[in-house]
Amino acid sequence: MPITIIEETEQDDGWNFKVVIDLDLDHSRTLMIRLGWVDYNFWSPSGSARPGDVVRAVLSMFLEAIPGHELQAKLDAARIRRLVPDADTRIPLLIRKSSP
Repeated sequence: MPITIIEETEQDDGWNFKVVIDLDLDHSRTLMIRLGWVDYNFWSPSGSARPGDVVRAVLSMFLEAIPGHELQAKLDAARIRRLVPDADTRIPLLIRKSSP
């Protein structure tokens, strides 16, 4: 599912993103997701990944675990660890795959 970042706001403890997820041709969903510095540094230890790429990878994993229409309107990226046991291994792979 295409994920479009509408807004990225850096804060003292990380970032907040406003994103739109295209669920199908006629339906999309807008939500907010928080990415903390701690999680960013864990998933991109070199700091080379763009925060938006990390958020896209995390949202892709959320969408594997939960149907898009059931996602909460506000998410914290760290929550993915409770839904997908191997998320910490898979997210860096997704980031590398999607980065230019």
